[in-house]
Amino acid sequence: MLNFGPNPKNRLYTNLNSYLEFLSFNLIGQFQKDSKKIDTFEKVLAERFGTEYALCVYQCRLGIYLAVKALIKPGQEVILSPYTIVDVINMVIFAGGRPVFADVDHQTCNISASEVERLITPNTGAVLITHLHGLAAEAHRIKEICDRFSIPMIEDAAQSFGVKEDGKPVGTIGDVGVFSFEMHKNIPTWLGGLIVSDRQDVVDKIRAELKNFSYPPLPGIAQKVKKGLIQDLASLPLIFQLFTYPIIRFSYLHDIEFINSKVRRKPQTSKPGKELPEIYKSQYTSFQARIGLSQLNNVDRDIKTRIEYAHIYHEGLKDIEGLVLPPSRDDGSHTYLWFPMLYAQREDLIKFMIEQGRHVGAGHFTSAADSEQFAEFYRDCPNAKKVEKELIYLPTYPRYSRREVEKNVEIIRKYFLTKVITKQQTSEIAKELVYETSKS
Repeated sequence: MLNFGPNPKNRLYTNLNSYLEFLSFNLIGQFQKDSKKIDTFEKVLAERFGTEYALCVYQCRLGIYLAVKALIKPGQEVILSPYTIVDVINMVIFAGGRPVFADVDHQTCNISASEVERLITPNTGAVLITHLHGLAAEAHRIKEICDRFSIPMIEDAAQSFGVKEDGKPVGTIGDVGVFSFEMHKNIPTWLGGLIVSDRQDVVDKIRAELKNFSYPPLPGIAQKVKKGLIQDLASLPLIFQLFTYPIIRFSYLHDIEFINSKVRRKPQTSKPGKELPEIYKSQYTSFQARIGLSQLNNVDRDIKTRIEYAHIYHEGLKDIEGLVLPPSRDDGSHTYLWFPMLYAQREDLIKFMIEQGRHVGAGHFTSAADSEQFAEFYRDCPNAKKVEKELIYLPTYPRYSRREVEKNVEIIRKYFLTKVITKQQTSEIAKELVYETSKS
């Protein structure tokens, strides 16, 4: 009898059309000038978000660079979360800003509003908030703080397309919002990002900058397609269960770093410096816009599934002491691109789950506030450090199954039950030793 493994912890939101569009563009499309699809995509997105302007850009992080550069004066400070990808911080530096790290809320992993308010100075040029894991980051509260000090707010909504806070789409609450269409997001166009805003002065500056971009986008996109194809094939349920997962499981349990390092997700980063690298000076392409347009109808349906899965996790784990769970909400403010759970003995729990035939992953971001690369901007952010060491991603993507979610809950509960039994046995042994000692 075959011993089937679990579903993979993550699958891309790509489909066959994602590859066919790329192939078609390579064979024919790149020789044709066609911006109509991009214009259509931008118009549809502007209507969806209810904003005056929507601009597609080569990458989300490029959108952050453009937004920061348009809003601050060189040398001004930009308050942001330290728990993010390194390149977000690099983009602030490339744009002429000085990062000021505000600690995060331990439960949501998002930037703390009270920390933002505490860190504002006369030299603050902007506040950059991140809606991480599909959880809204108190944008209205932080916007009210920013307005009091006449400081613009930028929203990094890379992981939160479709999230709403108090009924308003995140990304539209501040002065500028930036989204990601990278291949791991819920609208993947291989690479790509989106800037939304109602501020014509900011959009005019961004458009003027984009006109000078001429670096060819295809090499970067082709790299993503290659990685995406490998991941899509390796994560096909039958291939994953019979081939991929046994290798991952054996490698993890036997600490085979050569394989572990290949499996471990590592966000792309640029080299430190003061100027935006040339590779980012690329344009969005028409075939990406076609892919994006074809996927928009799936967003709300997929969000409903992820919220349903998150509810199962929350109800099944909320009574376990030691776990920190995100808030359980069904109002659209938390859409759970993953279910981010924190536990102090993370590696012990993940190892147990893999021993039991589960597939989950540790958070892959680091806290930049005390990293060597950004030593010049050091700040003590204890919550961000805890999140770096404790975060576990539990799967919520729509092609995961309800039964797999319930199985994850079952195994996590088994882990804690095992710990309780072990603790009781240890206590009983200790009592017996004390008793034997007293008799002798």
